[in-house]
Amino acid sequence: MKGIVLSFGLPRRRRVHLPDIKKVFKRYGVMILFGTLLLTGLALGIICARFADSQTLRSLDFLFTTNLDARLSQSALGTFCACFASDFIFLICIYLLGLTSWGIPFLFLIVCFKGFGTGLTAGCLCLLHSLSGAGFYLLVLLPGTFLFSAALIIFAVRAFACSKRVFRWFFNKTAPAFTLRHELFQYSSRFLSALILTFLASLLDTLLWTLFAGTFQF
Repeated sequence: MKGIVLSFGLPRRRRVHLPDIKKVFKRYGVMILFGTLLLTGLALGIICARFADSQTLRSLDFLFTTNLDARLSQSALGTFCACFASDFIFLICIYLLGLTSWGIPFLFLIVCFKGFGTGLTAGCLCLLHSLSGAGFYLLVLLPGTFLFSAALIIFAVRAFACSKRVFRWFFNKTAPAFTLRHELFQYSSRFLSALILTFLASLLDTLLWTLFAGTFQF
């Protein structure tokens, strides 16, 4: 009787087999790689924030939020334009590189550079303004940054696949199993979806800046 209760009452643990892990990496390996590169750049940016001077921060403010005084003096429209413009530059670079046969290494660099700028922003705010800077980043900057970073990684995976197909189209002697026009149409539709998410991330940034930026004393 005890054996019957144990056999029916206790659920069996499902073992994770090596083929399951291989299947996950085969399906999501490129996405995991881009996410790892983003986090690597994030860590490097936090480290480099200790050695960044004011001139460097001003020069990078167009791409990242490294000059808080200038950003706080902007209107809501100016904040939206600044956020959308900086994110759009990364997105359009990913899109254009996906159309080339040599764009894959540069896709990795751009995603890593985005992580670097994110880490640089977070590090500078924490170093210059301590707890107020950390709270400002977590409450105001992080939600929009997270949304855009997710959209950037997902679209970078698509750009990786498109660039690989273009490479095969140029250098493969046999006829490819896909039409370049159809691939371009699908790729452009994914770009439009990523652009919509970028727009929403900028709106979220603008809303949080408008509601909460004035509550922090720097």
